[in-house]
Amino acid sequence: MHGHAVVRVAPARYVEAATLLRDDSDLAFDYIEFLTAVDWRPKGGGFEVVLHVASTVHNHHCRLKVDCDAGAPHCPTVSHLWPGANWHERETWELFGIVFDGHPHLVKLVLPEQFEGHPLRKDFVLMSRVAKPWPGAAEGEEEEEE
Repeated sequence: MHGHAVVRVAPARYVEAATLLRDDSDLAFDYIEFLTAVDWRPKGGGFEVVLHVASTVHNHHCRLKVDCDAGAPHCPTVSHLWPGANWHERETWELFGIVFDGHPHLVKLVLPEQFEGHPLRKDFVLMSRVAKPWPGAAEGEEEEEE
């Protein structure tokens, strides 16, 4: 896609494939550009983790894709291969709910601690689309205290 190699691997082979991309001198993918996910559940699929890496030595790119379960999505971490993947995996876990097995510190990165849910999932209900009753009086119509 767009002149980049695209490789799809099973979760069990993900770390092996990523290690090859990084360590093979003909490939030398030494830089992580991004890691994110796609929610394919509305179309009958599950989740897909997408890792995009580049070689600063050879000036080429590769996209590695991993299919994850729709009900309980898990994917191995690659943060030990590219330290920059740490924050990408945390963000993807937080916004999509995909657990990165072996991640050293999978905690929230961008949302407040009390936030519930995963806002980039297709089934996440946006607050602006949910009608909720206002708990107080309209401005200027407050009851006077006696």
